[in-house]
Amino acid sequence: MASANYTLKYMLAVFILSPLFAAAHSAHDPVKEIHKKDQTIASRQSEFDQLRFSAQKIENLQDQITAMESKILMIRNLMASDYPHIKEKMSKYSFDYIKSVEESLAQLKNTLQQTDTLLNQ
Repeated sequence: MASANYTLKYMLAVFILSPLFAAAHSAHDPVKEIHKKDQTIASRQSEFDQLRFSAQKIENLQDQITAMESKILMIRNLMASDYPHIKEKMSKYSFDYIKSVEESLAQLKNTLQQTDTLLNQ
């Protein structure tokens, strides 16, 4: 019984911690990936007003939200792997985590305003 509990705890620990290690040791540059998400979000937000049909606007908003979710998860994983070096001057990536989270929130606010516009048409 104790062996089963130990095994279960070990499996849970591996399941919970493995994404953090994967993000910390992966070959890609997480900062470049975050900047790509920023470009995707900015592109989708600039396209929104030119779209003519509600279905297109809904798909555009879904793309924005998916990109923001992915970006926030990347930032979270990067912060976890770089902890406790939260400030840019201490980060091994020379990346301002707090500024990036603030930008993500501003992007999310814009997307929600666009959603409100769409729903009020």
